[in-house]
Amino acid sequence: MIITTINYIASPTGAKFHASNKVVRGVLGPVGNGKSVMCINEIHRLAVLQEPNSDGIRKTKWGIFRNTYDQLESTTLATFKQWLPWDVCSITMKPIRGMIKYPLADGTTVEALWMFVSVDRPDDVKKLLSLELTGVFLNEARELPYALVKAARERIGRYPSQIDGYTDVYDNNGELTYSAPKELDSSGNVTFNKDGTPKYKPCTRKALLMDTNPPEDDHWWYQLAEDGCLKSNKSAEAKRAVTEIFDFFRGPAPFLKEGDNYIDNPLAENIKFLPGGYKYYRDMLAGNSEDHINVMIMGNYGTIKDGKPVYPQYNDRIHCPEKPLKILEDLPIGLGWDGGLTPTCIIGQQTERGQLRIIAEMVSEDMGVRQFARDIVKPFLQRNFYGMKIAFSYIDPAGAGRGEAEAKSAMNILNDEYIEYNEDGESVLNEDGDILQPLNMGFETEKAPTNDPTRRIDAVNSYLIKMVDGEPGYLVSRSCPMIRKGKIGGYQYKRMQMSGEERYKDKPDKNKYSHPADAEQYLVLGFMGGYVVDSSDDYDDDFDDYEDVGVMGY
Repeated sequence: MIITTINYIASPTGAKFHASNKVVRGVLGPVGNGKSVMCINEIHRLAVLQEPNSDGIRKTKWGIFRNTYDQLESTTLATFKQWLPWDVCSITMKPIRGMIKYPLADGTTVEALWMFVSVDRPDDVKKLLSLELTGVFLNEARELPYALVKAARERIGRYPSQIDGYTDVYDNNGELTYSAPKELDSSGNVTFNKDGTPKYKPCTRKALLMDTNPPEDDHWWYQLAEDGCLKSNKSAEAKRAVTEIFDFFRGPAPFLKEGDNYIDNPLAENIKFLPGGYKYYRDMLAGNSEDHINVMIMGNYGTIKDGKPVYPQYNDRIHCPEKPLKILEDLPIGLGWDGGLTPTCIIGQQTERGQLRIIAEMVSEDMGVRQFARDIVKPFLQRNFYGMKIAFSYIDPAGAGRGEAEAKSAMNILNDEYIEYNEDGESVLNEDGDILQPLNMGFETEKAPTNDPTRRIDAVNSYLIKMVDGEPGYLVSRSCPMIRKGKIGGYQYKRMQMSGEERYKDKPDKNKYSHPADAEQYLVLGFMGGYVVDSSDDYDDDFDDYEDVGVMGY
């Protein structure tokens, strides 16, 4: 019989992390300081501490999220295998699942299912968010939207349930043979339901764990960890709720900076487990930019500009006027949507001479498509574009319903005009128990003509490189910070870790700037009549005309 020993020694930051009793715990720090290891071992610890059921099995189920499938497999799963090898946890692929099952000295058995999911696979996310889980681990949380944090909090603590063997068991003589864990009041007494039955507590402890390298200082992590609340809700009640539920930890940097010199930090963690110790980090100093060193090595909040901009033709001084762009009321507007986990809407106009003007952006942080359209977009349109014509409204053709809790696609939600009824003829209710009201946006949203990244990017580039009557063919208003920051370099091709010449991914990195960029691309396709300018012989100038698109009133 093979006996595997797992030797995990928590760092000072890790010890505090494990000792916290908060539901949501997040740890931030430099690359290589053991953040992911900390979270994986915490999940394992909680799996062992789960109360056994009537069969003596300690049952738990966990969801592990990463922003892309490649990173999930190459990084998250690799760390997982390092700490929970095959004889402790069996792994299956497509979908990626891990099952821990082994006996303890007290005669009980640990049984923990780990479900690995990437956010770039919408169907996987949608399925997982309908499951009953013990807890969730958000790996590299800076790459994930707050909508996922919000949704994950609603799915934890739901497994195991009473039907998994967590109710009192009596023998034929009426003797209690198994006492299931129960809810206790502040005095330690068992609480009861109205019918006199005890309130069971099958799930010993629910948990939402997060780790990350430092994000930018406007990220939701920064807002919660440093400001104590989201900028969208700064009420005293919101801050109190964050304090009660969230706990954030920060690991020390490997170096102390004195002038231009980097001195070994004696309080640095995980050093003895890294190849070469401090040399591991010192080797990283060479050849990296200051902003990369500041964030990834020193563990400070900030922006890293080590990728290749998707739009190198963009010049902020030329393409972004000092004053916000005015709305041209005699021209129709176009809308581009990205219906992902962070719904986005970009609004623009095109002049008769062909100048593209990006005049407004709306980016959500913690809401689905329905709420975003109802509470943000529709009121904005009514305030700023009342009486104006809408030339078109385009959405991601493949993104219908990405991350939505509803069964309907994002496009169908935007096109709601009538109250829905279920198979029994009853009105469909929302999560608050109220009748789900139609959006009645006043216009129809259609799928964009293509989802090919190259064609979409080429469409935007066709405006960036041309001049119209002595002015740039592309202008973005200063009231669109996400589009602007994305153009400057936030929307980028990620650099690949390879020796020799620099190489980059062939598709733009999925980050917070990619959602507005995608929506803008669908908007541009609409102004081009669904046709992308190229150099082929069959290009038809007459087709490149937004007036051919059906115009609707708003």
